[in-house]
Amino acid sequence: MIGKRQRQAQGDAAEALFRAWLERCHLPHIYVEQSPFTFPSHLKGEIKRPDFLVGIPAIGSIAVDVKAKRIYDNCLLIDAEEHRTLATFETCFSTAVWFACFPPEEAHSCYLMLNREIADLAPIRARGKAVLAVPLRRSLRCDHRRDFMAALVQATRVRS
Repeated sequence: MIGKRQRQAQGDAAEALFRAWLERCHLPHIYVEQSPFTFPSHLKGEIKRPDFLVGIPAIGSIAVDVKAKRIYDNCLLIDAEEHRTLATFETCFSTAVWFACFPPEEAHSCYLMLNREIADLAPIRARGKAVLAVPLRRSLRCDHRRDFMAALVQATRVRS
């Protein structure tokens, strides 16, 4: 079991990989500041900010929540509360939220999936927390050295 510092370092590394991917692909993006003062008080506990807003030329924006996630029994475990609060973000801002999961043990791999595409999964308990066990087949495994837009278009075709 890894400690809080190591999890934070892995999360920071995943965000750096994602940012570098967007930079290589020359896509406009904004890192979303995560301090508690950057959202309305009436939505406290009801909404989560994604990590990035990404501009898709001539189309609009998407939101991306970046995770360093290990794979367990061919599944990615997504915190059920994060899923719910990101769904609130999607509703409030009419913006699709994607997960970009970077497994620390898989060099160059990223798993892309839409938050709303996992809404049908029933939460299970893992280490005392409610999580969604997302089968890998419900995401797109891609190499983050390739073109982000090509991976995103391919990921939109992934269905359960």
